[in-house]
Amino acid sequence: MPLDLISESLMERPINLWGSLLPHLFVSAWFFLGAYIVGAVSLAITAVIPYGVWVDGTSLGERLWFRTRWVDLSAADIDAEEDPRRGVMTLLVAAANPEFQMRLPLRGGKSLPPEELVALADAITGTRVRQGADDAAFMIADRLRRLAS
Repeated sequence: MPLDLISESLMERPINLWGSLLPHLFVSAWFFLGAYIVGAVSLAITAVIPYGVWVDGTSLGERLWFRTRWVDLSAADIDAEEDPRRGVMTLLVAAANPEFQMRLPLRGGKSLPPEELVALADAITGTRVRQGADDAAFMIADRLRRLAS
């Protein structure tokens, strides 16, 4: 609509600068400013949409935009990454599907309470059988329990 008004004003012969072109330019400017504000507000709203992660038994749930994903911690591949620069430990949960991964920040700016760390460790080792002394899932669960204390 705004571009049609401007092109219509430019097609007039002679061009009526004050009566047609400038008012259409102002309408166009307000239209684009409004579109910019609507976009900025929409982006701000999407940034505060609730995101949640919780443990229910041995399952880890992750709430995203319009869906909730679940992964069984006692059957999933578990790995931990640590960023020494920021002091953040991240728990990486990967299900059988390689595209399906969850990252759960455990330590850093928003640290989990000790009881939640213990519940997470219990969920990881819930029905899992230890495969040896170097079983990654059990080592990570032990680390979580040490973090809780």
